[in-house]
Amino acid sequence: MPDPRIFPVPNIVNGFVTVGAVSTPVMAANDRRLTATFVNCGDEVVYLSEGIAAVMGSGSPLYPSGVGSIGTHNMFYGAIYGICETGGLNLAITEGYK
Repeated sequence: MPDPRIFPVPNIVNGFVTVGAVSTPVMAANDRRLTATFVNCGDEVVYLSEGIAAVMGSGSPLYPSGVGSIGTHNMFYGAIYGICETGGLNLAITEGYK
């Protein structure tokens, strides 16, 4: 059963970020974050980094059409950055917060 202190998630923001070939801010720090979902809409790997600039081949790889998430089991409130090889990759994002 979901934790009633957290769920249901009262606020959701949907959007996208175009990830570049240099470290790109994907999601700002938010100490009210409850969930976050990332969907790689491109055709190459995007590397996500928590709290520091993203570097190719380092951090959490998100493969084409892949989905990554942050939830109560792995919550991170800081800024998240992304990078990809050629740039111009769209990353769909959803953030739930209280």
